[in-house]
Amino acid sequence: MPSKKKSSRGRARKGRNNRKKKNEGGEEQQGPLETQMERLNIGGDSEASFLDEAIKLAAAEKEALESRAVEEEKSFTIDIRQSHTIQCYHGYVPGEDHFIINDFVKTFVSGFNSRWGEAYGGEHIHVAHRATREQYPEVGNDYFKMKLVLSLFLFQGTQAVLEERIGDARSFAAIAFYLEDYITFSFENEANDVFDAVKQLELLIADQHTLVKYLRKKIPCCCLDEKYKQVKSITKMGFCCNQNCSLPSRMAERSTMVYCTRCRTVNYCSRKCQKAAWPKHKSHCDKHAKA
Repeated sequence: MPSKKKSSRGRARKGRNNRKKKNEGGEEQQGPLETQMERLNIGGDSEASFLDEAIKLAAAEKEALESRAVEEEKSFTIDIRQSHTIQCYHGYVPGEDHFIINDFVKTFVSGFNSRWGEAYGGEHIHVAHRATREQYPEVGNDYFKMKLVLSLFLFQGTQAVLEERIGDARSFAAIAFYLEDYITFSFENEANDVFDAVKQLELLIADQHTLVKYLRKKIPCCCLDEKYKQVKSITKMGFCCNQNCSLPSRMAERSTMVYCTRCRTVNYCSRKCQKAAWPKHKSHCDKHAKA
């Protein structure tokens, strides 16, 4: 029978061996909090340094995310998404100025939308353009860049039609029509500086026949040919320029409308409306007839 002393030594040796195995295998540790403190080496001054490092890492991650978001935003325009659904850019050719052209267009649309819901008085699009031109003079004062802006709006309008976003298509078409006038009068030495506000408004509220026909004529591809076949049976409508016209939304069949043959900038649903509007139209007519 082993002595009591020997048994104590055996138990002590066994305890030491067990602790050694536990430390080597990492299966048992002093406790969750103590273990984490040892692993992170937190204690005294090291805690502050760890916190500083964590803050730096968080800041770096935030900066990386923000940078990635900026790059992703630059990779597409308002509706130019890198998608397999877009097979054609309808005449728009992105170049080295693509990013600033895109920024110009987005700012223009933002300014245009900020005035949406206000009564249209011929300044709706012009105000948005003026504000954007002041913010991006390197685009607004450059003929070739403005041609790219026009091309991008025509792309947006065409793509919106194909995606059945008719409201967006109307806005893009109206802006494109305005910019076409602006480019002609500002850069191409045309004597006439009359902007056709009525046509702009008609495009903003256009029936699909009028809308698709306008865009189809402006793009070099045949992407709207099939759509035009679908909508060409729709009756084309026009806007009566008599503010007191009794027709719903002041819209009438275009084939029945009469035009001011003197200034050629306004139309009416009838001779009656034309006569009623003459007192207010006279000064406008004189100015534009001279132009």
